[in-house]
Amino acid sequence: MATKEQYENALVKAENFGLASLDKQQLELVKVLYKQSGSLGNRARRAIDGK
Repeated sequence: MATKEQYENALVKAENFGLASLDKQQLELVKVLYKQSGSLGNRARRAIDGK
């Protein structure tokens, strides 16, 4: 299981550098966040959906 810091680092990298900059593990972490409600889920959806 990933730590909160690993989820946050993957999300920040996706927000700043785009999804193409993520490795496979980081991409999976962002996908997990995408499905969650709350602020982290909202940030992940914006990073993936581009809004």
